[in-house]
Amino acid sequence: MRVTTATKRNIKTRLSVDFPRQDEKITSRHYTLRVTAPEGVRSVDVSIDGQGWMACRHAVGHWWHDWADYGSGKHDIIARIRTRQGAVITSEPHEFHVDLEPHDAEANA
Repeated sequence: MRVTTATKRNIKTRLSVDFPRQDEKITSRHYTLRVTAPEGVRSVDVSIDGQGWMACRHAVGHWWHDWADYGSGKHDIIARIRTRQGAVITSEPHEFHVDLEPHDAEANA
């Protein structure tokens, strides 16, 4: 089955990065990203700040990626799906912020 432009547009409207939300401020050193994608997609990946694609896992109706070892500042995220027909569709990028406090040991050094 060929994936038409209209089908891609319909899929793209159902592909979204739920968390972090647009302009959300993250203060934790570990964060789980959540993506909503249409049923039946083959895979979902995320890219942060234009870096490589990182695979997500499917559970309870969403796709998840555990993210860690990141720095403070502005970040951009994009989600990508691969359909069973082989089409690759990406979400619109959105921005979020990380504001990490230094560890107590670092603050006292």
